[in-house]
Amino acid sequence: MLNDTMITGAMNRQQTSISFVYMLTRMTLILSAWALGLVACAGIRPVTPTPSPAMTPTATLAPSSRIYYVSPIGDDANPGTLELPWRTVNKAALTARAGDTVLVRGGKYNLVERIRVAHSGRPDAWITFKGYPDEFAVIDAFDINVGSPGIGLQFPHDDGAFQIEGVGYIRVENLHVQNSRGAGITVRDSSYVDIIGNHIDNTYSSGISVWDTNHDALGTAYIRVLSNTVTRANTFAMLPKGYSVKKEAPHEAISIGGATDFEVAYNYVHDVNKEGIDIKEVSRRGVVHHNLVERAARQGYYVDAWFGDLEDVTFHHNVARDCQGAGFAISVEGGHALRNVRFHHNVLHNNAGTGILFGRWGGDGPRSDIHIYNNTVHRNGHGPRSHTGYFWITGGLYLYSANLRDIHIYDNIFSENRGFQIGYSEHWLAIDPDGAQALAARNIRIERNVIYTTETVESPLRKIGWGPNNYADIYIVEGQNPILADPLYVDAGAGNFALQAGSPARLGKAEYLGAIAP
Repeated sequence: MLNDTMITGAMNRQQTSISFVYMLTRMTLILSAWALGLVACAGIRPVTPTPSPAMTPTATLAPSSRIYYVSPIGDDANPGTLELPWRTVNKAALTARAGDTVLVRGGKYNLVERIRVAHSGRPDAWITFKGYPDEFAVIDAFDINVGSPGIGLQFPHDDGAFQIEGVGYIRVENLHVQNSRGAGITVRDSSYVDIIGNHIDNTYSSGISVWDTNHDALGTAYIRVLSNTVTRANTFAMLPKGYSVKKEAPHEAISIGGATDFEVAYNYVHDVNKEGIDIKEVSRRGVVHHNLVERAARQGYYVDAWFGDLEDVTFHHNVARDCQGAGFAISVEGGHALRNVRFHHNVLHNNAGTGILFGRWGGDGPRSDIHIYNNTVHRNGHGPRSHTGYFWITGGLYLYSANLRDIHIYDNIFSENRGFQIGYSEHWLAIDPDGAQALAARNIRIERNVIYTTETVESPLRKIGWGPNNYADIYIVEGQNPILADPLYVDAGAGNFALQAGSPARLGKAEYLGAIAP
């Protein structure tokens, strides 16, 4: 699908982006350009991230800053210079102070204990750990003994091979972290942290995780996770010693659990064993944009409240494809409420499950003030058929939960999703036997969407779902002022969802429906 011209074009479009400013190794540049090229294939144009001023680090080094070096052929008794480097990143993490930079030379570093950052930087003097330019530094955590499963707020398997805890103004760039019986890189109870341009592979827990231990949205803030690649996360192949195989490995490929004022952007997540990117717990005031998730074993993107309120999160210009669950799911499994979520200009296609799912997992808590607009949702729900005749979650957008209020769904394209393009479950009939009145009573507004299918289906679809008691009738709805026509993509089979001339989704020179501008 990609060629050199496409890769070069993607890189040129990104040359002013913060994510590429920090990408120093050739390997990371190639991986990120590839990911952006894949996004470009879906017709999404990368843009420069615009974090808040408070999240933008100072480029100048403090007058007292030092540069330390680590090499597999070094010695921790050395002074850490280029000529006499240290041997372990652990030594550097214990030594580096505000303003210092640690350059990790190429080669493999076999850990026997986690790397733990001991000191904080300052607003004008960050501590930076990064791979040496044009070299490939591999942090291998295979030999770390995770310890017994924990009880309480923190679990040993959630800690990372590279652990950033209780510190601030820390940046980790361009490292390859692999074979962890916990997570790859973990940020816990820390603020002003950048995780940029790393490759995380083969972890029992998350590839990259961010946690607020007290679940009060106070301890972890101003976090950026940019231009990383995460593969083979949440795998039992890295089951810690003394642990038993249970229903599932913990967490997701990228887990943001309780961060405030965060940005997750330009990451490439693929071939992972659970969800791709999950914003959860009491996270708030964050943006998730220009990521690509493909071949995740569950949902591509997930937003899910636990322990309290999750609010003020925006997802835009992301792609989810070929995932085994939904493209995007919204739940309140164990929290109080979820509110003020915006989901726009995303492309969700060829996922086995529903394109956009309002789930009923866990406590099925309340969700409100959610706007879903200008998305392209194509050919989802085509997973293997069960005895119901459908995959266990199917369709374009499914209002399975009825614990919703103030949901606005408009200016999207729903096309060729299996079973239905937009539907609601029988649970809505408990509010009002007339489904349309039930939706209106909760201010569920569905307006001006392109709806297209060549499938003939009678409404309702009977008892779709999964056992033992998650089956429901699904009622098809088109909403107000639908456009019932073929959207005329340039080449949906190749993942190009740009609109041809004459498409009914092109409403004017600057106005269009779906994710892709003409």
